[in-house]
This record gives sequence, structure tokens and C-alpha cells, in this order.
Amino acid sequence: MSWLLDSKGLEVLYKAQVRSSVEYACLGWGGTANNQLALLDKVQGRAIRLIMDSGAGQEPRLHSLQHRQDVAGLTVKYKVHQQGVPYLQTLRQPLRRAQVTPRAVAFAPAELLHPRCRTCHHQRQFVYVYVGWMNDLLALQPRLGVTTVQEFKELVNAWLLR
Repeated sequence: MSWLLDSKGLEVLYKAQVRSSVEYACLGWGGTANNQLALLDKVQGRAIRLIMDSGAGQEPRLHSLQHRQDVAGLTVKYKVHQQGVPYLQTLRQPLRRAQVTPRAVAFAPAELLHPRCRTCHHQRQFVYVYVGWMNDLLALQPRLGVTTVQEFKELVNAWLLR
């Protein structure tokens, strides 16, 4: 269909038909090897080439699949810990305990307990990766002053692109 549409139409077609299928259950890709994820990146690379060859000459505004997976993962952690969505409660991590020092208590009130993992496979899993990132995000913004999931996604997009 590339000969029937202009670059904007191709971009919309790719986002609606192809990327939605590629991103389906993207959180399940957590432990997938990089060489297998590279196959999905090839699909997006081909779409970018088709859009650029359509005559516009400018590169489409598409985030990488890894970036979109990271936004989705942090959004799930937000839904679990901030909104308390019931069907996601199996992914809930306990809060980290306060570390008592001789003079004070060092504790971030909303920091999550980061699980210990010794193998490479487990270090690529959903809970290990996104709990660490959620703690980093909470360290920068201790009180997430967002009220909707969309505002949180915008915050995460800006944070990941920094």
C-alpha cells in the first residue's frame, strides 16, 4: 500500500496496524534475548524506510520499541502502586525498610524493595528492571503529582528521553 499513501498516511497505517500487533503483550518480552528483540526492531526499521521513501524526506516521529516497552512497564508499576488496580496486585512489591544509621534514618517513603537477582536472565525480568526504575523516578520526584495514567506516561516519556 506504500504507493497509495503519503508519508503521514503510512505512519498512521504503521502505528495502527503493525506496531499495535508488535507491541501486544510487550511486558512479556522481559527476559527475551536481544537478538530476538532485534527482529522486532527490523520491522520498525523497514517501516521507517518505507515512510522516508514515500517522498517526504523527513524521518517519522516514532519512538523505539524498547522505549515504548519501558513506558508500558513503568505505567504498570504506577497502576499497581499508586492506583491499586486489583488484577495487577500479584506484581506488587513491598516498600523498602528504613535503614537505621547512628544519627538518622535514611528512607525514601515510597521506595520499593528491590529484589535480589544473581542471574542475567532474572536481571532482565519485569519486576527487577522496573522496580529499580520506579525507585529512580521516585528519587527525582518523590511525590508523583499526577492524577491520570496519561499524565504519568507523559512524565515517563520525558524522563526516559532526557
